Amino acid sequence: MQALSGTVARSTSMAKSLDISPVKSFAEEVEILRKSFRACLDVYTQRIETELKEIKEAVLAQNNGSQVPASKIRDLRDMIILCRTLDIKPEKGRRKDLKKIDSLVDELHLMIENWR
Repeated sequence: MQALSGTVARSTSMAKSLDISPVKSFAEEVEILRKSFRACLDVYTQRIETELKEIKEAVLAQNNGSQVPASKIRDLRDMIILCRTLDIKPEKGRRKDLKKIDSLVDELHLMIENWR
């Protein structure tokens, strides 16, 4: 009978370790996912900020003392309107808002590219 209770005790501890092992493994995977998510956000943020900086610098370069052509002034007006009409709600943290910002940056970048 004693041998039997030892077997039951071992199989119970094995069952507990099997129950814990997937839990720990999943918790580790979630932590890895969190770190990957944060890294993706950091890279994405850096990319968008760099593009915005380039756009700003390209626009400021137009103000180099010479008169800005009328076509570029119209583009600048359109760019201002696009920026002012961007409808986002940052407090909600929606992917949809990030897509809108990304699209706006792409559009502004294309307008600047047409100046060259």
